[in-house]
Amino acid sequence: MLPASQWASTVATLCKNAVASSKYDGCFLDTLGIAPLSPGYVTSPPVNPSTHQVFTKQTWIADQSNTITATKSANSGELIMANGLHDGTYFQYTEPLLGADGTAMAETWLRVSTGPESRFPSLSEWQEDVSMLVTAGAKNEVIGVVTKLWSKATAAQITQWHIFMIATFLMGTNGTSLYCFTASHTVAGLSEDSPLDHTAIGMPTAAMTQKSGVYMRTFTNGIAAVNPGTGSVTIQLGGSYINLAGKVVTSETLPAHSGDVFIK
Repeated sequence: MLPASQWASTVATLCKNAVASSKYDGCFLDTLGIAPLSPGYVTSPPVNPSTHQVFTKQTWIADQSNTITATKSANSGELIMANGLHDGTYFQYTEPLLGADGTAMAETWLRVSTGPESRFPSLSEWQEDVSMLVTAGAKNEVIGVVTKLWSKATAAQITQWHIFMIATFLMGTNGTSLYCFTASHTVAGLSEDSPLDHTAIGMPTAAMTQKSGVYMRTFTNGIAAVNPGTGSVTIQLGGSYINLAGKVVTSETLPAHSGDVFIK
């Protein structure tokens, strides 16, 4: 299944047949990206038949992008979503997958699914995850980011990660990208509908700003704030707001690796 022209046409046909039989409105192209080039992901790295050498990241992604383009061309009007952006750190390599159709998924955004629940992204990693959303929005492209907490997290840790993920997403989205938070590898965990995901904050009114280690962004109906650092920081909101815990606040102390959303 090398990303060659024959495979591109095969995937395009598979998608067309699946749409016709299922009556769904598109296809999800899974397991793209540069993971197959990583040691341990496959038993042997893929070899480029043109060079007889292991694919470079650039060539591998370019060929996969051709597969996306061919699938889109053969399925005009259908939604084609590729999974392979990985996260903000890898976006420098995987961005062409997004450019091929304007819609793609980043499956390990903010964390790897089974990593320790106490392992949060470094500041630079966090900034890169936000930046990829900003880049996509500027081009009217859509990224579906997924944060999986498939570990033995406590209820408090699940809530911390969920809010941290939502607030981080709000730092970068322009209102067109999508997010999914899942706390378990089960049907219930993958389909959970939390009140946290229905917070009516409105549309962004400005870009993200940073002060004293806290990143904030204003919206038509509130403020989002994230503390991606390792120490607590107190923020002043400049008025009364309702936070995600349902409390009326004018200020709040954000612990390390936390966030919150404040509604007018």
